[in-house]
Amino acid sequence: MKMSWKIFGSVCISMLVCCCSVTRQTPNGIARERKYQPVRELFSLSDIRVTDRQMLKIQELDHDYLLSLDVDMLLSLFRKEAGLSQNGVRPYPYWESEDVWGEGPLAGHIMGFWLSSAAMMYQSTGDKRFIPLVEKALEGLRECQLADGEGFIGAQPGVKNVFLEVAAGRFTTSNPLVNHTWEPVYVMNKTMLGLYDVFLAMHLDLAKTILTDLADWFGSAVLDKLDDEQVQKLLVCEHGSINESFVDTYSITGEKRFLDWAERLNDEDMWVPAAQRRDILQGWHANTQIPKFTGFERVYTYDGNADFHAAARFFWQTVADNHTWVNGGNSTGEHFFPIGEFESRLERTSGPESCNSVNMMRLTEALYQDDGDMKYLDYYERVLLNHVLANYDPEEGMCVYYTSMRPGAYKIYSTKYDSFWCCTGSGMQAPAKFGKMIYSHSKDSLFVNLYLSSTLRWEERGMEVRMETDCPRGNKVRFTIGSCRGKSLCTIAFRKPWWSARTNVTLNGVPVGAENDGYLTISRKWRKGDEVVIDLQPELSCETVKGGSHYHAFLYGPVLLGARIDNPSLTKEDFRSPRRTVPARNLPLDAAPQITVSPEKVVAEMERADIDSLLRFHISDSCATRDFYLEPYNGIHFSCYAIYFQSKE
Repeated sequence: MKMSWKIFGSVCISMLVCCCSVTRQTPNGIARERKYQPVRELFSLSDIRVTDRQMLKIQELDHDYLLSLDVDMLLSLFRKEAGLSQNGVRPYPYWESEDVWGEGPLAGHIMGFWLSSAAMMYQSTGDKRFIPLVEKALEGLRECQLADGEGFIGAQPGVKNVFLEVAAGRFTTSNPLVNHTWEPVYVMNKTMLGLYDVFLAMHLDLAKTILTDLADWFGSAVLDKLDDEQVQKLLVCEHGSINESFVDTYSITGEKRFLDWAERLNDEDMWVPAAQRRDILQGWHANTQIPKFTGFERVYTYDGNADFHAAARFFWQTVADNHTWVNGGNSTGEHFFPIGEFESRLERTSGPESCNSVNMMRLTEALYQDDGDMKYLDYYERVLLNHVLANYDPEEGMCVYYTSMRPGAYKIYSTKYDSFWCCTGSGMQAPAKFGKMIYSHSKDSLFVNLYLSSTLRWEERGMEVRMETDCPRGNKVRFTIGSCRGKSLCTIAFRKPWWSARTNVTLNGVPVGAENDGYLTISRKWRKGDEVVIDLQPELSCETVKGGSHYHAFLYGPVLLGARIDNPSLTKEDFRSPRRTVPARNLPLDAAPQITVSPEKVVAEMERADIDSLLRFHISDSCATRDFYLEPYNGIHFSCYAIYFQSKE
C-alpha cells in the first residue's frame, strides 16, 4: 500500500507542488502566545538597514554569495534519498557530499543554513530575488517529502533507515555519530530552522507545511517509539537545537503534541547541572552544547519551566566568565577547557570556532529579550565586532573556521564552492543579521543598544531614525529623527557603554538625558528633524588572558587591537583554502613584539597615530622589544598578526 501511494504521489507530484508553492500568507501573529512575554523585543530585520561601511561591505558580499548558490545542487542528495532523479545535477563537495574522516557526509546541512540566511538577507535588504529561489527550494523539498510518502526528508546516505533503527531501539550514539551516520538529528534541526525562518520572513505556507510534516514524522515515527532513557541516549550525539525547532512548530500550529515532543528533547546532561549552577563544561564539545541552551530558553518561554531559564542563564554566564577569549570567542579545537589552561592553549594553532560565536549570539539575543540585562549587550558587542566581523575575507566574503589566538598566526578563509564546513553555514547567516541587536523596544520605549551606523523604521510609532557614527575612530554619534507620525510621548534610551569615560547627550544642541538602568533616556513628543548627539570618550584598556599572567591584549573602546606581522613567504592564495581550517606556516612566537613593561604602562604611553581612515596606536621600543602599531583586529586581513602579547617584564 505504501509503495502504491508513493507511485501515485510521484505521478501527481508536480501538480501538488505547484499548488502549494503559490500559496502565501501574512501570518496573524503566532498561533500560540509565549507564556512569558519578553522584557525587550528586537525589531524585525526588515525594519533595519545597516549602513556601517565595514559591515555593509561584508553583507553585500554575502548577499551576492547567497544568490549565487545553485538550488538544484543543494537539493541533489535530498532527491537521491527520496528515490527521485537527480537530473544529472551533482551536489556541492566536501562536507556536503564526501566521506569526511570516515564518518560520511553531513549532507543537507547547508540547505538549512541557506534557507535561514536567505530569509534573513531578504529581510535585511528587501531583495525579492530571494523569493523565487526559496520557492524553488521548497518545491523541491516538498517533492521529496511527497515521494517519501510519510513526511520525511533527508540527504545523508540511508538516513531514514538510520532513524527507523533508532525507533526500533537498535542504535548506538557517540558525538558525532548515530549508527555510523554523522549527526543526523543536527541536519534535521538545521533544515527545520531554515523552514521556520522562511515561513516567518516570506510568509510562504509551503514552508510551514514541510516543517509540520517533518516534525510530525520524527515525533510519531521515532520519539513516540522511544522511552525517555532512549531519547537521552539519542541526544548524546550533536543535535543542534532540535528542542527549539519543535517549539517553533508548536508556535505556528498551536498543536500541543509538538510542545510535548520538545519537552522530551532536552538533554539532561546539560540542563540539569546548569540549573543547579554547576560548571561541568570542561572537555565538552563547545558547539554541541551552545544551541541546546537556546532551545532550553525557547522551551521555557512556552512551558514556563523556570529550570530551563536558570540553566540557560547560568550556562551563558559561565561561558562568558570562564571560557571566553578577549575577542568574544570560546574554546580551542572546538572544546571547552579549564580556565587555568588559557595561557598554554593560546599558543596552539586552532582557536575559537566561528559557529560557537554565531550560536552564542543567538543565545544572547534570546536572553536579552527575556531579561533585558546590559551584560548581554556588552558581550554581544564584543563578539560581533572582534570575532564575527573579523572573520570575513574582505574581497570574497567567505568565513574563517578557526581564529587562532597564537601570536604570528594568520587566518584561513574558506572558498565559495568547495568547503561547506559548518562554519560556511553559520558564516552565511551572520552578515544577514548584522542589524539584529542594534535596537530594541518595549511598549513606548526605543532602546539604542549598539552604536553602529544604521537606519530604523519603527512601524508602530510611524517613526524613522538614522544613526551615523564612525565610533570608535571618532567620538560622536548623530541620531536623527527622519519622520514621526503623531504626537504621543515616546522614550528613547541610549546605552551608556562600559568602555566610554563619559557619555554626554544633547538634544538639538541642549544637554539632556536621565540615567536609567545603564541607558541615558529622553522622553518627549518627537518631531521630524530632532537631532540627538551622543558624545563618547572611548578608553584604552588592557586584559590579561584568563587564568594567566604572561599574555596581554589591548582594546580601544569596544574594539580589540592587533598588530600586523610581516611574513613575506605568504601569498594571498595561502590565506584561502577549500579544505584546510588552520594555518600551516605560522611565524615563530618570538616574531611577534613582546611587552617589556607592565601592560598598564603600555596603555598609559600609547600614542594615537592614525593614517588616513585607519585607527592606529604607536607602541614605542621603551615599552616593547621593538616599535610597532596597533589597529582594529577586525581590519587585519592577509597578514600574520598578534592580539595577545607576551610580557617580558
